[in-house]
Parts: sequence; structure tokens; C-alpha cells
Amino acid sequence: MTVTVGTRGTLIAAGTEGSLIRDVADRIALLQPDAAPLITFLNALKRKKEAGNPKFEWFEDDLVPNIIADASNSGTGVTITVSAAHGYLVRNGDILIAPNGESMLVTAGGGTTSLTVTRAIGTTPTAYNLVTTDEIVIAGNAVDEGGSTPAYRYAQKASKLNYIQIFRDPVKITTTQDASDSYGGDDRTYQRKKVAIEHKRGIENAFLFGNASETSGSGGGYVRTTKGLFNWISTNVLDAGGVITEAEMESFLRDLFRYVAQTGPQTKVLLCSPIMVSALNFWAKNALQVRSDEKAYGMRVTTYRSGHGDLDFVRHWLLGDYSTGSTLGVKWDQFSFALDPANLSYRFLKGLDTKLHTDIGQKTEEYLLDEYRTHCGLECQLEKTHGIIKGVTGFAA
Repeated sequence: MTVTVGTRGTLIAAGTEGSLIRDVADRIALLQPDAAPLITFLNALKRKKEAGNPKFEWFEDDLVPNIIADASNSGTGVTITVSAAHGYLVRNGDILIAPNGESMLVTAGGGTTSLTVTRAIGTTPTAYNLVTTDEIVIAGNAVDEGGSTPAYRYAQKASKLNYIQIFRDPVKITTTQDASDSYGGDDRTYQRKKVAIEHKRGIENAFLFGNASETSGSGGGYVRTTKGLFNWISTNVLDAGGVITEAEMESFLRDLFRYVAQTGPQTKVLLCSPIMVSALNFWAKNALQVRSDEKAYGMRVTTYRSGHGDLDFVRHWLLGDYSTGSTLGVKWDQFSFALDPANLSYRFLKGLDTKLHTDIGQKTEEYLLDEYRTHCGLECQLEKTHGIIKGVTGFAA
């Protein structure tokens, strides 16, 4: 035993003896309590659907295109050569509009790459000198009075698919630890709470960045991964390449709102990296185009209003945390995802949405084992209704 002469203070009690009771808050502070905005708003908007199979499928459709391209320098002649991909769009009797407004009547060759036309019909401009880069508009069909039915053409439906991924995260503590007193309350309960957030964050990351796959696992069963937004969206992609301007954002919104899931008010969601939030706030200060709602989509949002539609933007802190390079040569912290909620769904197998399975370990073992399990995947329909902004490192007017 060590005997000390002098006044007894906290240096001895806390440092040497360790007998001073430490002041620890009853509730342990936890960073990133809501690490999954995408999962949160899909749940809040009730965009969850049961899947009947680990591979879930859907069909997408579109209207028949009404623009064709001149594949050669057709000039002002009565024979127009169009690209092979576009010839099938034209029927005999169709009216074609040249870039100068000239109207042409297709008299033969409909459905082929060589169209015979009557040039400059009606009170239109004279025959336009068609060149390879010209686009020609199909302005409906003009049928003879009492004539036969025009050829039927239609766009084929496209089959899409994704997979249900199995997410599992355990909580494992010894029986001794479970029986011991812990600062902040029951440690097993606290660890369950923390792992639940980490479990949700893992699903969020898969929904953002994952790719679809189905392979044989080491145990003999299939290992499936779900395809995320980054690998679904390919049409509306803005690469800022550094500083993004308000003019670039306006151009992006014009393309983004070209296709929407419904008529009426047009609103989409932007999951923003922190730098993108700063850009929107900066532009809004100048243009006074924002309003704040206390709660929407299960979280606080701010609305950026444009003539094309409203963009509800949500700060996604995790995007700001990811500074590793992507396959596109930029970093995830420079990404933002523009989404049409009506074309997104959280899919899960019946009875296998997120559940905490408790006490699943062997009763003879000296530990307690719980596990979070989720069988889910992302359904992303009509990728043209969504968009990606990437490469943002700064902003300007």
C-alpha cells in the first residue's frame, strides 16, 4: 500500500486510484443518426412494394419517335435517304417537315431507308437542301379520302430487372458484458441501435452505388446484389467539371423535367452533396427562388423553384464523406442525384423486410447474438426521369 502525505485531491482519486466516479452522460452521443435520406423518403412516401421473387422485373414503354435523321445529302430531290434506325418510323402518307418548314408528302418507300416524297406541298417554303445532319419532323399522316388504313407501328416494351440483396449485420456481446453495468444504459440495447443505423446506411449505399449481379456463393446458394442509382441513370448527366454555374443548372433542369411521371405539379428530389447545397443557397439568395418546409419526405427539405418544375433538395452528408474516385474519374463527394419519386420503389421479399432477430446463437455459448436482416432491392423505372450532377467542386453565378 502506498501512503501519501498531504492534501487529498482529484489527481489521486481519479488518476492513481481510479475511484472517482466519472461524469458520463446518460445518453451517449452518436454521430450520423440519420445516414440514409434515400431510404427515409422512400419509406415516408410509401414507395415500398413487396416482391415475389429475388429477381424482380418490370416493363417500360415509350411513344414512337417522331423525328428522323437524313442519313445522306438528299438535297432538294424527291428521294430522301434516312438512317436505317429511322426508316421504320415513316409510313406512306406521312407528312415530313424540313428544318425550314417545308412540308413533304411521303408517297412511297414508307418503312424503308429510301423515301419518295412530293416536295414543297401547300403554301410552304421552297424545297429545302437536306444535308446529313438535318433532323426531319414527322407531322402525322394525311390519308386519301376513302383510302386504306395506314401501316401500324408501335414501340416495343422494354423488360428491366433488378435483384433483391440480402443485408445482414450482427450484434454480438458476451453474457458477462450483458450482465455488467454500462454508462449510457443497457449496452446491448445501445449496440442494437447503432448497428440498426449502420444496417440502414449499408442499404442506402447499395441503392446509390450498387450494381446488379447474381453469382454462385461459396455456400452453394446465389449471392445477389442490387443495382443503384449511379448505374441506372445515364441520360441526364451533367458533368460540371469543377465550378457549376446557375446557367448550367438551368440547362440541367430543362432536360430533367422533360420527362415526368405524372401531369400536374412537377416536383423532383435532389439528394445533394454539401457543396451542391451551398450552390443552391447561393443562387437562391440572388433569385429569391426558395421556400423551406419544416417537414417533407420524412425529413426537412428546401424547395428550389424554376419555370420547369420544383426541385426539393435534401443534404446528403454521406455523399460529402466519400472522397474516393469513381469509375467516371470524379469523386462521390462531387455527386448529386435528381430523382422522380414516382418512378422509384423499395422492393422487399414477403416477410423479409428489415427485422431484428434476437438470441439466434447457440444456447451453450457464452455470448448473445442478435442480427438485423433485410432482403431488399431498388426499382428504378424510366431512367430519363432522373438525373445526375457530378464533378462539382465549386459554384458561381
